[in-house]
Amino acid sequence: MQNTLRKENTEHESSGFVVDNDRKAVWCLRKIKHLKEKQSKNEKLAESEIEDIQKEIDEVQKWLDEENEKLQNSIEFFETVLYSYALKLREDNPELKTHKLPFGKLQFRSKRPKWNYDNEKLLDFVKSSYKEFVKVKESVDKRKLKQKTEVVGHKVVVKNTGEIVEGVEVVERDEEFKVKVDV
Repeated sequence: MQNTLRKENTEHESSGFVVDNDRKAVWCLRKIKHLKEKQSKNEKLAESEIEDIQKEIDEVQKWLDEENEKLQNSIEFFETVLYSYALKLREDNPELKTHKLPFGKLQFRSKRPKWNYDNEKLLDFVKSSYKEFVKVKESVDKRKLKQKTEVVGHKVVVKNTGEIVEGVEVVERDEEFKVKVDV
């Protein structure tokens, strides 16, 4: 997009086109309006095409979900009967952790206990007894900082004391130019 604009600007500059009166400015605004209308038409066409393509994508996704659901049901069935078989093997050998087979393994693994937290109760307890377990996130209230300071040059200074605030640099920015076209 940016390259296209540069190319067009270069073409217009080399052709000597210059806006030097209101009539030419109005012509430019009409031209921009026309181009924006073309953009809008292009976007509507693209949205329509995307909508049609999305319907096809949705159909394929529905098919995939249905087929994979059938396969997942079969997988779960076989995992269930394998679990029953593994339990029988474990009855014969209570120490059994892994039973190796040509196409895979049947495994029993211990899990670590899961901790369920009631954050409010836990925080109250930790605040009263174990403050070193409490995290505190510090940040600057920038809105209040701006209210109590002023800009001098490129520095920020506290209004009451004249102290320079470290960690802030004020960078002036160029004004922004916009063309607004009534569409």
